[in-house]
Amino acid sequence: MAVVVLIASLSFGSLIFTGNLSFGVADGIDVALTSAAIIGLVVALRSSYAGTVAIPQDRTAPILALMAAQVVAALPAGASPAEKLSNVLVAIALTSALTGTILFLLGKYRLGNFTRFIPYPVVGGFLSGSGWLLVVGSFRVMTGQSLAFGNLPALFTSDALKLWLPGVALGLALFLTLRHFKQSRLVPLILLGSMGVFWLVLGGYRISATEARNAGWLPFIPVNQEVRQHIWHLQVWHLVNWRALAHGAGLAATAALTSVISILLNSSALELAVQQEIDLNQELRAAGLANLTTSLAGGMLGFQSLSLSRLGNDLGSRSRLAAVVTSVLCGAALFAGPATFAILPKFALGGLLFYLGIGFLVEWLFDGWSKFPLSDYAVVVAIVAVMGTAGYLEGVGFGILAAVFLFIHNYSRVGVITHALTGVELQSNVDRPVSHQRILHKEGGGLHLLKLQGFIFFGTANSLLNSIRARAMDGNLSRLRCVMLDFRRVSGLDSSAALSLEKVGQMAEKQGFQLLLTEVPDEMQKHLLRGTSPQDQAEVMKFFPDLDHALEWWESRILKEQGVGNASRVASLHEQLQQYWPNEETLRVFLSRLGRRELREGEYLIRQGDFADELYFIESGEVSTVLEDPDGGPPRRLRRQGGGTVLGELGLLLRVPRSASVIVLHPITVYCLNREGLLELKRDHPQVAADLYEFLSRSLAERVLTTTRSLRVLTN
Repeated sequence: MAVVVLIASLSFGSLIFTGNLSFGVADGIDVALTSAAIIGLVVALRSSYAGTVAIPQDRTAPILALMAAQVVAALPAGASPAEKLSNVLVAIALTSALTGTILFLLGKYRLGNFTRFIPYPVVGGFLSGSGWLLVVGSFRVMTGQSLAFGNLPALFTSDALKLWLPGVALGLALFLTLRHFKQSRLVPLILLGSMGVFWLVLGGYRISATEARNAGWLPFIPVNQEVRQHIWHLQVWHLVNWRALAHGAGLAATAALTSVISILLNSSALELAVQQEIDLNQELRAAGLANLTTSLAGGMLGFQSLSLSRLGNDLGSRSRLAAVVTSVLCGAALFAGPATFAILPKFALGGLLFYLGIGFLVEWLFDGWSKFPLSDYAVVVAIVAVMGTAGYLEGVGFGILAAVFLFIHNYSRVGVITHALTGVELQSNVDRPVSHQRILHKEGGGLHLLKLQGFIFFGTANSLLNSIRARAMDGNLSRLRCVMLDFRRVSGLDSSAALSLEKVGQMAEKQGFQLLLTEVPDEMQKHLLRGTSPQDQAEVMKFFPDLDHALEWWESRILKEQGVGNASRVASLHEQLQQYWPNEETLRVFLSRLGRRELREGEYLIRQGDFADELYFIESGEVSTVLEDPDGGPPRRLRRQGGGTVLGELGLLLRVPRSASVIVLHPITVYCLNREGLLELKRDHPQVAADLYEFLSRSLAERVLTTTRSLRVLTN
């Protein structure tokens, strides 16, 4: 494991300090090894999983390389090597400090799970873009030139081919071998084997190390103390150009964001690999503390490595010892000095970078074709294309915009309307005479009831408006008389939704239908009525505490328009039953056996839990059936009944305790038949009892039919 960490650290250091910064490659190696030693040790001691290994990361190293190039480009012309080096070292240290602070705070306040809201395709775009930058950086490490269209002629000269072809071959060999065999332990064997072959070839052709270095095969690591800098030297801070550092702020923030996402992805994947639960917030705190510590020593940022942690697990390591030993060996290499690693061929460093980069690209661009929907895959490709052509920051910006667009697009596809009903399919919990029910069924097509859900915003508000407009303009249906919107499952709305509802109100005023809104929270009501006078509010829209009360209001209005008035003002009991009773003669006998009773407002007609021994026929007045809370909580209304309705038939026929209480809302006149009277009818007047059962069967059938009709619509 230490072999892999050492070579990876050298590769990342060489990646950052290349081109115009190649004179500082020794400092780059110092920075990388410092980070490997400190981050590896701190995370090893603080991680929630004992086998976690943390190193400088391939996902952030190319971002740091871009940041270093931007900072150097922003310096005044003629800046000395010491100025360039000082500003880059400070930029790297500050990025580590920024990342550490963000990671630690996210972990401390247990906010790690919020980053899971970043869409997976956008994460894939970030990582595949980092893969492309690693591939480009590998060529820069091996040849000193970037992989760009303008550099292709120079890269394909015989001298350049000798430098990068072995590295590409090594990277492909690593990738194909691990893709086929899935054995992480092969990485150090292949790396060491390729370097051994390299030195055997040099010995066979009698090529000295100096000749190989002059030919570009070996890295040139200067050890001139006049150029070398350290973050704790005051001279470094005197040479800092803060305006130039500001040019790298965007990439520093990008590196921090990439670190957060990567830690969560790595930790989640490691949970599956080791079959052990890992505390994501603890991992964030551990990585945050590690990066804050390494920033004080001038180290680059790093975090938990999925591949090395899995490698340790595969090799049998279940303790923190492997990570601690790896960290100690990196510290020993740091004290040995960068010149010690001048014998490592550049193709090995570049080949490892190429392998890491090609792995990201294949995982997200090649394998992603089969595991992503076309729209999500297009986002991944687009982010990579933007990063490759315009730049990494531009790609990150595009990715954020893509995330917003994906959310709007996908959420807009979730219908804000769950059910569209009419008064035929859904009625209130008010028991009404059969004659009234038939009127409501006949006129129910004029009601357009929409059950809404989710957050109503500009992406979904227009579909709601169009649905209501289409219903209002549909000449094949009954004239629209009422639009009812149920907000029970609505979590919120934005200004666009409020504007759309305002347009619905204007439409209602022009076309003569009523707009009713149910179960709208107070804050949402204020938002909807903002800028509307109290007089206009009643004309534009009405609010109800729940859907049942809104339906009750609508039904009462229909009955009043049909000339039957309020449901509480009905005909005599004889007239009510006469319409549906099978025989007039048996009806008179039945009515003569009923007892008459009058109750005042607030009195109980039925008490919950009492034994059921009476059947009730309400002639006038109103009652409410409520479910009472045994613990003393407020009762919940189940139904409301008025004149012409029957109560207690199920309890009397089934001989079970009353399941709910019936309380008088308005003074009632009620007729009662107890169990003894029923038995007398069955004995003395069997035909009357038969007609009673037929009447009750019809009444119950009407109720079942209405309920079944509503359930059929609501469950589709």
